[in-house]
Amino acid sequence: MQRPLSVITTGAALVGIAAAGGLAVTMVNGTGAELPSAAYQAWCTTSKLCTYTIADSSGIRDLRTGRATWVGVDEELPPSEARLAGGPIAHYPTMLSGIAVAVNIPGIKGQGVNLTGETLGDIFSGTVTNWNAGRIRATNRHLRLPASLPITLCVPRRASGESWDMSEYLAKVSPTFRKRVGSESLKPRWKGDVVRVSHVSQMGECMAARKGGITFLPVADAMREGLTHDIVAVGKREKVTIKVGNTGKTKTVVRHVFIHPTEKAVQKAGHFAATNEKSDLTVDLTNSAAPGAYPITIEAYAVVRKDRKMSAATRKTLAYFLSPKAQAMLPGLGYAPLPKSQLAQARQQLKTAR
Repeated sequence: MQRPLSVITTGAALVGIAAAGGLAVTMVNGTGAELPSAAYQAWCTTSKLCTYTIADSSGIRDLRTGRATWVGVDEELPPSEARLAGGPIAHYPTMLSGIAVAVNIPGIKGQGVNLTGETLGDIFSGTVTNWNAGRIRATNRHLRLPASLPITLCVPRRASGESWDMSEYLAKVSPTFRKRVGSESLKPRWKGDVVRVSHVSQMGECMAARKGGITFLPVADAMREGLTHDIVAVGKREKVTIKVGNTGKTKTVVRHVFIHPTEKAVQKAGHFAATNEKSDLTVDLTNSAAPGAYPITIEAYAVVRKDRKMSAATRKTLAYFLSPKAQAMLPGLGYAPLPKSQLAQARQQLKTAR
């Protein structure tokens, strides 16, 4: 599923800085979505090839004016947004990320909580409003849930890519969510006891400050804010093999498997892309059918105009993003590297770019 670009800003495309010996070094300026920002900023700092700025305006038009050379997006740009670039665009996949669900239930570590996609849809559509609800108890019999604790949703006030990613997933797996909230949106009509924060970077803080709170945020943000112990396991139905009593036989059944957004689980969703990637190198990874794949996995891209001659500085920057060194940095920042097949395709696309 495609989604509009959420956070792109204006900025000088090329910035000259003084280097040792008085030589001018050209740095390529990138702007865009918050979800991949920790990786882009770390890459730019380490390589000294670029800068990256997070912003909230829809500035894909900057590719048309030349004020931006590349923009960071999480999910592909749909035709309506791509047209604003003023010409054809190319998506370069750069990393995989998980959208984590974090909760604040007093006396219980969020990492021990199991929530199915259907239950999350009920929560974010205002149908399930208490942590002692039957749907929640059914998948958490190992926990002593509060006798009564209202659920508070911490969500962005403004349009955001994270809202699109979460609502895209919930609209796929929850009929209740589709009926009460709708399809994917940058600014969904969340229902229930909702607290709207001014910026997505404040959602973790909002959840942590409220008993009964729940929110969604990139794994990288959860790591940076020290909230990894609050991240729940998200369930999806998979075929599993179980033993049949003491007969020594086995059988295959379909049941919920609960998965945390670990590097391995996010990568499994990425490997699924090898057979589902489109010719433009884009792919939708939410609700991946790959066994063991984390259900709310996102692929991020660097987007450029492909009808303009690519500068040497831009080519070098994108090549660095796709390099073994840059990809190896991702796990420590809360992301997962691209599958080898996607890296090979992206490198080939860069090699043949004019």
